[in-house]
Amino acid sequence: MKRVARHTRSFFRLLRGMLIDGLIRRGRREEMPRSLIIEPSNICNLRCSCCPQGSDTPAGGRARGVMSRETFLQALRNIDLPVREICLYLHGEPFLNKNLDFFVSQIDRLGKVLTTIYSNGYNVDLTLLQKILAYKKVRFSFSMELLDKERYERLREPARYEEAVASLSAIDKIFAEHGRKYELTMIAGEEGGARDSCDWLFARYRQLKRVSFGARFPWPEHFYTGHLEGNISKRRKPCEQINGGVSVFWTGEVTACSYDFSGKLIIGNLTSTPLSRIYNSPRARAIRRDHLFRRWREIPTCKHCLLPRFASKTTSVNRPGES
Repeated sequence: MKRVARHTRSFFRLLRGMLIDGLIRRGRREEMPRSLIIEPSNICNLRCSCCPQGSDTPAGGRARGVMSRETFLQALRNIDLPVREICLYLHGEPFLNKNLDFFVSQIDRLGKVLTTIYSNGYNVDLTLLQKILAYKKVRFSFSMELLDKERYERLREPARYEEAVASLSAIDKIFAEHGRKYELTMIAGEEGGARDSCDWLFARYRQLKRVSFGARFPWPEHFYTGHLEGNISKRRKPCEQINGGVSVFWTGEVTACSYDFSGKLIIGNLTSTPLSRIYNSPRARAIRRDHLFRRWREIPTCKHCLLPRFASKTTSVNRPGES
């Protein structure tokens, strides 16, 4: 009975989406995004097998570069929505942009906006990290599979495990100097990963607050990046990316999907257009309508995308005493 009730609720949610969001609102969204991703760079120092950066075209066909101060300031001026969080990451390593501390300083001026930075943590610029930690409203997460040397070096090419361990030790020392905490994210092994083996990490890295585990997910057009066995369901869910927020490339261009590695779902440019207009631009509304009416196969990037069927969940382990 519970299964029937769940499917019934799902059916009526889809029907409501088609009738109200599709026909009446014609793809317009009244609820604006509260979180915004801004890409400091689409260049990376690693070519990981779990990411399209490990492919033969590391930038997915997009021009490679770093966001300038001018582009960032123009984009920031056009954020006319009450954004609560700005995430500085996307398809590259944020610390390769030497303006990263300037970006954080400008976000800090916005008041109650949180800055989140995701990094691979491999040989990061420690001087730049020191500058960023001068600002309080910044959250850090580093992607490093340090529980297993073989797995780390297989995933994070061409990184070396011993250097990664030393790099995190240096990072941990700086966080301790500032009295700050950080998180680690890890890709669990196909058998589920060593989720109960984090004690030595918490013992060695005193500022480590939480370790999160998840499966390798299949990027659109780059399915080899994902661990599909046991994680693909028969039932396709509504696309969370299309119904969620938007992401800003280092050029200022805005994409409707944070997994749009090749830049094929551009809906505007934040250096010249307010975010509110981009979010409900004709292109953005057309993409939503195609998904609402189950016409995603007409969108090349979405046609074979497995993410709406990817059912993997994230598991987190907190430091004892941390909530």
